[in-house]
Amino acid sequence: MRGKKQTKRVYGILFVLFVMVLGIQANAARALNQAFATAAGSVLVDRATIAYTATLPEIPASDDGVLYLFEMQPYEYAVAPTAVPVASAPASLTPAFTVPYTGARLYTKLGLAVKSGGQNVLIANPQYIANPELLATHTRARQARPLKSEQGKDFCNLYMSENANGVIAGRYTTAQIMNNGGNQAITNPYSRAAIIPTDTHPVAPQHYMLNASEPAGIAAIAAELSRVAANSTVENFIVGNEVNVRTWNYMIWTDWDSYIREYAQTFRVAYNAIKSQNANARVFVCIDQNWDRNRPAGHAEYYEYIDGKDFLAKFNALIAGEGNIDWGVAQHPYPVPLTYAKFWDMSGCPSGGYMAAQVSSGKMMTFQNLSLLTNYLQAPEMLSPAGAVRHVILSEIGLTNAQGVDVQAAALYASYVAAKSNPYVEEIIYLLSYSEPQVDTRLSGQSQLVFNSLGTAQEATYDAWAKAFIGISDWSQVIK
Repeated sequence: MRGKKQTKRVYGILFVLFVMVLGIQANAARALNQAFATAAGSVLVDRATIAYTATLPEIPASDDGVLYLFEMQPYEYAVAPTAVPVASAPASLTPAFTVPYTGARLYTKLGLAVKSGGQNVLIANPQYIANPELLATHTRARQARPLKSEQGKDFCNLYMSENANGVIAGRYTTAQIMNNGGNQAITNPYSRAAIIPTDTHPVAPQHYMLNASEPAGIAAIAAELSRVAANSTVENFIVGNEVNVRTWNYMIWTDWDSYIREYAQTFRVAYNAIKSQNANARVFVCIDQNWDRNRPAGHAEYYEYIDGKDFLAKFNALIAGEGNIDWGVAQHPYPVPLTYAKFWDMSGCPSGGYMAAQVSSGKMMTFQNLSLLTNYLQAPEMLSPAGAVRHVILSEIGLTNAQGVDVQAAALYASYVAAKSNPYVEEIIYLLSYSEPQVDTRLSGQSQLVFNSLGTAQEATYDAWAKAFIGISDWSQVIK
């Protein structure tokens, strides 16, 4: 056991040192040249040509007055001294290059550098191809989608270690990309260390970070997701489950910046694989209910999860810095706690006052306060490349029947109203098959009738019933 702990500790130390070295090298341009690019981009101009452009504040100091363009892997953040450039040109304030497109370059990035002291020093964030949809040959018109849908019928999990023929043969429209750790090639190298929960890191991994840190992992992920995007009815792809929580996307105890960078690499590979097949597909990052709790580094939960708000900020900065793309957000707006559906009266809930305060103060996000997410996504820095608010789906919600079927029915209706009344929410996907003693989301009686009415002419009848049952005259009294 002691040897396993030491092995895990060594993995962690090596990873942190690796990240520190990359950070030092990536920042070297600022220290040496004071000419880091103010803008850079890489786009396909046609199916055979990539155009790279940058804007520099001044001509950078260098050994030879030449700018070099290097091809880099997703996991590379510095250029080796022995690397061979794919293009070069005399230094200028607005360098522009064209390089041939190859299939491999769909998953690599182009980095602009100078020679300084014999080293290749980056002077711009490396850039991925930001418009992979130009390559798409399997684009399909998006299906008309109702606001309400159901896991198991419209939604499925796509396990990357298993054959995806079932997904291709089915009629699913949403798939959540998962890794159960069974295939080491697609499992991140920092997810393979021995898992030894401790008092400060009490986690039991359920799923694992995908591997965009090794060539074999990148190739496997790209091949499988390209195949599914080209041959299935899936048009919404969710990369991982609640990825701001390490239990569902396990990696060793690194700092969160390193963790999110590993995830962003995977997301970029998945996005380019999917969009290069079906231009109309949408690709989502998935977060849970922890929104703004601000656990400090010394807190027992610090390494278990990062707030969704902080995750999105860091993720967006990484994606935008290396070529902004049209990612969306999938969120799970369960009640808090998920074992208690009677959200309008917490008197019967253990720690009910604390739980209610977590929601009312915006620390936790449920269907009651979805505006926390959609307001945040309206910030200028969070908008899509087209300047629009990003696509939002509620990809998993279940309402327990533990407090009775009528409570479940009223909460179910309220969750639907919350989605329907928010102009940025496109879909709410219900989990109706979960069965545990305190979290049984199966429907019966009134709750089944309410669910069946949603999106139909009978909906108004249950609207009046649900408000009367909760004891309100207007939904704004419980939904913000």
